[in-house]
Amino acid sequence: MKYRLLILTILVTVLAACAPASTPTEPTVDVIGTRAMELAVLMQTQTAMAYSPTPPPTFTPEPTATATIEPTPVVIEEPMIVNGPATCYVKQNPGPGAPFTSNISDGKIVELLAVGSTPGWYKIMDPYFNSPCWVTENNISIDENMDLSVYPVE
Repeated sequence: MKYRLLILTILVTVLAACAPASTPTEPTVDVIGTRAMELAVLMQTQTAMAYSPTPPPTFTPEPTATATIEPTPVVIEEPMIVNGPATCYVKQNPGPGAPFTSNISDGKIVELLAVGSTPGWYKIMDPYFNSPCWVTENNISIDENMDLSVYPVE
């Protein structure tokens, strides 16, 4: 009986040593999702490689109603030329008796800013001090084709 116990102990020891170690668990795999993606890729590949003797249909957009945009008037700045030395006055509203800022020399080209509410006065940009001032119509020559209605009246 001693031998049986010894043989049984040796047998258990050998079997325990030969038994595989604990096996790591495999991560769970979404078999259905994986197969669905494989089939989707397969179908896209086959569709992309498929030959079609007819050309694909062309898209022709239907005309839609478009909004009409009113063109804004463009102020074409005609050159205004000073006749003789012109006195440039500073004042909210043009008129005699306002303090003057400078004398503009003859032949100087100036920029028109506005038409005066008082007839015969024009607001220009003083070419020397780069500030607005008023001059009388006697001191400037205005092109007869110039549309003064596009300028503001001040």
